[in-house]
Amino acid sequence: MKIKEWWIPTLVGIGLMFMGGFFMLQPVETFMVLTAIFGWLIFTAGGFNTVFALRNRKFFDGWYIYLIIGLLEAVLGAVMLFQPELSATTLIMFMGFWLTFSAVARISLSFWLKKAELPNWWISLLSGIILLFFSILILINPVIGMFSVVYLVSIPIFMAGLLSLFFGIQLKQFNNNL
Repeated sequence: MKIKEWWIPTLVGIGLMFMGGFFMLQPVETFMVLTAIFGWLIFTAGGFNTVFALRNRKFFDGWYIYLIIGLLEAVLGAVMLFQPELSATTLIMFMGFWLTFSAVARISLSFWLKKAELPNWWISLLSGIILLFFSILILINPVIGMFSVVYLVSIPIFMAGLLSLFFGIQLKQFNNNL
């Protein structure tokens, strides 16, 4: 029995590789689309959290916290949608600060690992220092942050396409060998 529609993973792979490559060649446009998606996600989450809070206010003592979070998310999402330049800058700064805090956490953890006499504690220290270096670069030069976000999205999409393409080719070869 032969595998049916072996060409579908091949076609999906070609499409994903095309999109990943397109994203890499159009980084500014890709980044602006990603910030719009980010804005819609935050706006939608805010709407759902607001509805959840209001519908369950009789069951939860802290329902108003969800209401406040939901309203803040909805407002933040709307601002991001209507002020794309602001949302792009915000996304880059958020990423820079998040990576900075992650780097400091890794560096702090490495000292605890060393004190606990665990081997390879230095890997956590080294990764924290490297992460701190790149986070500072992102905060100093937001263009680096923009490219980082775009390539962190486009490279995995391209790689998923490549793997799907190879999978489709393997299925075709399997059918040929039957």
